[in-house]
Parts: sequence; C-alpha cells; structure tokens
Amino acid sequence: MPIARSILARLSFLLLVLAFAATSQAQLPPVTFTVTIDPAARNLPATGRLIVLLKKSDANLPPEAEPLDGPFWDDPQPLYGIDITDLAPGTPIVIDDSATSFPREASSLLSGDYTAQARLDINRDSSAWRDQSGNMFSKPVTFTRDPKAPTNVDLVLSEVTRTTLPETDPRVDVITIESPSLTAFAGKTIRLRAAVVKPLDFDATCHYPAVYEVPGFGGTHLGAYGYARRTASDTADPTTKELARNSYWIVLDPESANGHTLFADSANNGPRGEALIRELIPEIEKRHNLINNPEARLLRGHSSGGWSTLWLALVYPNVFGRAWSTAPDPVDFRAFQNVDIYKDLSMYTDTAGEQRPSFRRNGKALMTIRQENAGEQVLGPNNTSAQQWDSWQAVWGPRDAKGHPAALYDPKTGNIDRGIAEQYAKYDISRLLKANPSKYVPLFQNNIRLFVGDQDSFFLNLAVDLLQKELAKLAPAKPDQFGTIEILPGYDHGSIFQSTQLRGIPAEMLSHLRSQNLVPQETKEPR
Repeated sequence: MPIARSILARLSFLLLVLAFAATSQAQLPPVTFTVTIDPAARNLPATGRLIVLLKKSDANLPPEAEPLDGPFWDDPQPLYGIDITDLAPGTPIVIDDSATSFPREASSLLSGDYTAQARLDINRDSSAWRDQSGNMFSKPVTFTRDPKAPTNVDLVLSEVTRTTLPETDPRVDVITIESPSLTAFAGKTIRLRAAVVKPLDFDATCHYPAVYEVPGFGGTHLGAYGYARRTASDTADPTTKELARNSYWIVLDPESANGHTLFADSANNGPRGEALIRELIPEIEKRHNLINNPEARLLRGHSSGGWSTLWLALVYPNVFGRAWSTAPDPVDFRAFQNVDIYKDLSMYTDTAGEQRPSFRRNGKALMTIRQENAGEQVLGPNNTSAQQWDSWQAVWGPRDAKGHPAALYDPKTGNIDRGIAEQYAKYDISRLLKANPSKYVPLFQNNIRLFVGDQDSFFLNLAVDLLQKELAKLAPAKPDQFGTIEILPGYDHGSIFQSTQLRGIPAEMLSHLRSQNLVPQETKEPR
C-alpha cells in the first residue's frame, strides 16, 4: 500500500507539472533570435547549420566561458538550431519555437539575464567548428528575458574562423597526404595527417623506434607541439626525457566530418584503419629514420584514443607491438557507458524510469544521456553533429538510406533499435575476445596494458570491468606477464593521469624497447 500510494503521488505530481507547463507555455510571450550575416564578413550566400547558444548569468560555469564554448557538461545551457540554405548576407532569419531546441522551445526560456551568441557551421570536416576556415560567429549580446513581454535578440554573424598555421618547432614535422582509399570512398579529397616529433639530440645516422599516440575526442595531431615543448623543458621528468631522447613520438589526427574515427574501418567513415596502415605509416617511415619492426611501434591513447589503440593492437598485431590504453571508450557494449545495447529498451531511462547519467564528477551526475544527445541534435540532426554520441554511431553503426549514420536509438525517446545494435557487435572488443580467444588472449597477455579509474567521469569503467572478467574466464594470468587490465580506485577520467600506473608508462616503454635492443641499455647522454 505505501508503494502504491507513492507511485500514485508521483503520477499526480507529474500530471500537475505537465498541466502547469502546458498552461505556462500558452501564456508565455515569444522569444526569438534574429540572425544576419554581416556583408562585410561574407559577400556570398551561405548554407549550413545555424545555432544560437545561451549562457545564463548565474550559470555554474567559469566567468570567462562564452556561449560559443557550449554545449556545457557541468551546467547545460539552452541551444537552438536550424538548417539554412543560400542565406544572403544582410537578410535576416528568425530562430523561434520551430527550431530544434534544448532543453525546450525558445519561448519556454526562464526569466533572467543571458548572454547569446550565434554560429554558422558552413564547413564541417571535424568535431571542432573553430578549426575549420570559413565558419561564422557573432559577438556576445546580453539580454533579459521578461516573461511578461516578447523578447527578440539581434545577432550579427560578423566574425569568420580561419585556419591557423601550426607552430614552428624544429623537432616537429607535420605530414599531410591525400588518401587514395578514403578519397575513393567519400567521392571527395580526404587527407590523412600526423605530426612527427624527432628525438631529442637527434642523430641522423641512427634509426629509432616510435610511439604512436592517438588523441582523445577533440584532439588532433597538433598536440605533438605540446609534447615537444614538455620534453625539451629542463623540468621534464627524467624518464620521459630519456624516452624522448631515444624514440620518435608521432601524434595521429583522428578527426573526420563525423568526429573521431577511432581508426576503425566503418560504413560511414570508410577504411580509416587500412588507410593508416597502408598509406600514412609507410609515408612517415619513408620520410623519417624509423625502425621497420612491430616491436618498434608502440601505441598510446586515452579515452577515444584509448579505444583506438586497443583496436589497432588487436586488429594489426603484425604492425604494432605493445599498447598502453587508458579510460577507453566502451570496450563491451553491454556497458555502453551504462547501457546494455543488446538487452535494454532505452538509451535514456533505466527499468525504473530514471534518467541515465552520462557525466559525473565526485560521484554526482551533472548531465544525462538524454541531455547530451539533445544537445547534439541541435548541433546536427540525423547523427551529423560530429560530437561524441554521433561519432560512435558513425564508427560502429551502418549507414541509413539518406547517407547518414543510422540511429542506434530514437533521438527523442531513446528507444534502442535491436537490429542496429546487433550490427555493433563486430566492434565489441569483449565479443571479439570470446569469439576468437586463441588469437586475442595472447595479445591481451603479452601486448596490452589497460587502466581506468573506478570513478570514470563517463562510466567507462563498467565496460572495462566486463572485459576484465571475460579475459579472466578464458585464461588465468600468466606469471610475470606484461599485459594487464586494472581498475584503479578513486580516479576519474582526468585524475587517473596522476596515478602511479600512468606516471610509470614512460619507464615501461623504455624497458620494453631495451628488452628488444631497440634503444641503448643505459641513459643516452645529450650531445
């Protein structure tokens, strides 16, 4: 009886809330945003995705954060988006309640003070709109939402993004090549990129091993400049400096129009793994003094880069040797963050009807899967935002009839398409392990070190736990084996870098290279 009363009370409260929301919506005056392209910034019509982003004055965000920095995870803010076609400079276009909106229509905007900015994505070749030349954005405009009067905000697209030139560092060589296989797949020119950091005190008469780094989501090959600076610093960790003196560090660019490619061949992104192996790495080794030996090609990656390095180590064991993966994207789709895509009905709610969290900090959920996906819908409907969830659907799922990544789940309800889910299985690392243990168990035992924090911010530890258990069922750990899967207590997605295990990775890399006689046994002194 108490449980029944509780359920009835919750239903009654929900009905009241919905009734109040409907009544309030009918009474609220409209909110609109009028956007124009400044003819001084662009003199041609534009086609793309127009997005208005807001930041409330009392938002729980850093004071310096601009609306354009959204979507925000810590305190999600309103977003509105529409597609435009051939919008002429100087011609106003209105974003109103017909726009794709988060968290609700513009006219439902709560009273208060806001800052607004607009951006127009004309060119999308990666997940980062600022990194692509020709996109447009407005300067910030502040306004007050008065719930008793109509509100209109004028925004002028007066600023244009421009591709910035890479830094200059004599140790860094940025390599860009056209990919024949990806160009044929896409029907337009697709390029592969990497940034190669030469060893400290480089000796042109020597050949060196290399660490291939795959950046996490949003990272690119240009992160190599940071590695070059850190390792050249007098304050650099001595072991890290020694590794930098005895090996190349090569940072790959994982980006595409669908976001991070994970370097897996896929229906939407094309043969990304094969292009890396058959086209980019041979070109890198042709230009630099690299040892042509799998044991001389190490892998390192975190988050999306962590999944990528696992995949490359398992699929191309004749190309790469050992791999250090940390906090990888889901490695077992029974824990797709915290959803079992093979059995659960909804991506958004659990069996009790509670919203599933997507991001947490210090044990507190700050954003739900529904909220994160709603934001991506505003940025790009039909799984075209190039953000995290859409990028996963592009890599692991099929292509739909319109040429977009097929939806694993309904973007509004969260209902999972079981037929699509089963097509993900070929990228499920636990399933690969179970299906072919004679191939994959030795690779996990000999080549792969995998670490994740048990408080991972995106619940990625749940999938790692399932993978760890599958491996333990298939084969007991061998004495003194290199491979390990460890879930580290108390660490989240970022703080794990402070763990003893991650700080020890450079020493483990050096130890391996020495065991293969690929670097000197003793510290190589600077010349």
